Amino acid sequence: MQSSDNQNDLNDYSPNMNITLRQIKAFLAVADTGAFARAAERMHVSPSALSTLVKELEAQIGLKLFHRSTRVVQLTEAGAEFRPLARKALDDLEAAVAGSRALAQVKRGRVTVAASIVVAATLLPWVMQSFRQRHPGIQCILKDGFEETIRDQVRRGEVDLGVGTLIEGEPGLSEVTLYRDHLVALMPDGHPLTQRGSVSWRELAQHPLVCLPERSPSRALADDAFEAAGLKPVPAYEATFSSTLISMVAAGMGVAALPVNVRQLSGRAGVQARMLVRPTVKRQMGVYWRNDAALTPAANAFLKHLQSFVRTNRGLPDEAADVDSR
Repeated sequence: MQSSDNQNDLNDYSPNMNITLRQIKAFLAVADTGAFARAAERMHVSPSALSTLVKELEAQIGLKLFHRSTRVVQLTEAGAEFRPLARKALDDLEAAVAGSRALAQVKRGRVTVAASIVVAATLLPWVMQSFRQRHPGIQCILKDGFEETIRDQVRRGEVDLGVGTLIEGEPGLSEVTLYRDHLVALMPDGHPLTQRGSVSWRELAQHPLVCLPERSPSRALADDAFEAAGLKPVPAYEATFSSTLISMVAAGMGVAALPVNVRQLSGRAGVQARMLVRPTVKRQMGVYWRNDAALTPAANAFLKHLQSFVRTNRGLPDEAADVDSR
């Protein structure tokens, strides 16, 4: 009966109790050593202070946890039942603290990055590989897809960071610039435009065009450039991804206007690139994240690593590094 009563008492803890970590440590020290004096030495407190901590714990629980005598300190039945619970609570707390410290020190965690197909294929794999070498405990997830959907992914909290074309006045987002690049004309090997050092938008419009969808930021830049040149050409073909456009150009279906970073893919497909001029169209490439929530330590570390990586111009086309000097 006593065991059942004690168990019921232990299960009926008041939610308003204010048990402290020091009280639990004091109880476990006495239970482990079997003596208040040795327990006090372990905790570096006086025996009277230790005894007070145990009495406070017993008062909170409403049960005696120890049988005390001049020579021996023994656990009561309630104390014996409470001991494994106290040990688990302490272990769980210490594990939680250790885990939080690991996160703060960027020893573990996860970062999720969204980027367009081209950026995901030409820049981020090298960034992520070098980041993991520095932070092997951080899991990196890359979500490649439509550039026009990246901002909404960031706003919804589906990803930590988005990498893409920066657009002024984007609500709900903070951003930093990574680099500036420009648009180039793509044409297949042997095309007449390959004989030129640069290509104007008017010259490009004289050939069948393959384009990204209108909702694409890169397509919007190209349409604005055509309009600035007094043109409004109708695309011969459209495709969703830049990689598909490159193959369409290689197949001789037309020419295209795309950001210069596609050169890292187009050269393998029998496609050449030329600078587009009159006007020269530059764009800001950067990283953005929600401005109503702080970045996790892992995401913040990745952001800083990405900025440092780009500053070295590693993994970027030559034109992206010296576009300002043209």
